[in-house]
Amino acid sequence: MKRLMSAALVAALGVTCLGGCQAGSTGGDTAVNGKGVKIYVSLSQADAFRNTLIDAAKKTAEASGAEIVVYDAENSIENQVAQIKQAVAEDYDAIMCGPVDADTALELEALAGDIPIVFYNSCPDASVLEPDKYIYVGSDEGVAGQYQAEYILDQMSDKDEINVVLLKGPKNHSATKGRSEEFKNTLKASGKKINVVFEDNADWEQGIAEDYFDLFLQTGKQFDAVVCNNDTMALGVIDSCKKNGISGVPVLGIDATADGCAAIQAGDMAFTVYQSGSGQGEAAVKAAIALGSGGTTQGMEGLSDDGLYVWVPFEKVDSSNVADYQ
Repeated sequence: MKRLMSAALVAALGVTCLGGCQAGSTGGDTAVNGKGVKIYVSLSQADAFRNTLIDAAKKTAEASGAEIVVYDAENSIENQVAQIKQAVAEDYDAIMCGPVDADTALELEALAGDIPIVFYNSCPDASVLEPDKYIYVGSDEGVAGQYQAEYILDQMSDKDEINVVLLKGPKNHSATKGRSEEFKNTLKASGKKINVVFEDNADWEQGIAEDYFDLFLQTGKQFDAVVCNNDTMALGVIDSCKKNGISGVPVLGIDATADGCAAIQAGDMAFTVYQSGSGQGEAAVKAAIALGSGGTTQGMEGLSDDGLYVWVPFEKVDSSNVADYQ
């Protein structure tokens, strides 16, 4: 089967994939012994955040002595299904899967058979997770939306009514739902009158967000803040604001990417939420090693009481501390 790793991801990871990506002994975290464990990684689609996650996963696996291979499904469910089948055929011990569509998790589990799966980046429903067999490693998406709402409420404490624009990620991504719902719930719980004057899915894309915000501005509706499910879309909004002569309205993102942090330092973006891609990649590999060697995730830092999740905390970022994240 053709290895479906994008050129950009190959460059980002420095991986040579002609004969399997064997782990080396490059140093780093040696607290976990992964010697002899083979980990198959199915990536939904390469981007800046996921590249960071995968790079950390690779380094953690190498430091532990585990073998790791990474395939890019290029946002294709069919590709991802073929990759899980390949992992079974080639007798991998554990699978790390960033699902293209979290609703396909049950199908992916059925295909994987006895191989444990550590899901990451997009969280399946709890009903298809199982302790020490099918778990999720990531950050609690609702917290990111809550932090965005808290920032707005703090900055606009003198307002009884707040008009908000909300640009969301893809409809089938768990982060879209978690971030957006808790953002709205937190605002609603404040007792203020909250008007979401525009809301749409810009699919994490800067260009789409810019186009949508251009269209929104044509409506002439008043707005007090623009909230985006990630930094990339926030940058698209900033591009639109600049070309349309809009200033002074806070734009909020999530992920604390390098570009997002630079926008905060420049005064173009007000707030973001740090999501540790490196922390998620490290934790996902540690979980995969534990399960792939027939062990347990019990005792892992961030493990939920029900054993279904390993949570990596979010952190608030604004102009007061952005330098710490660059």
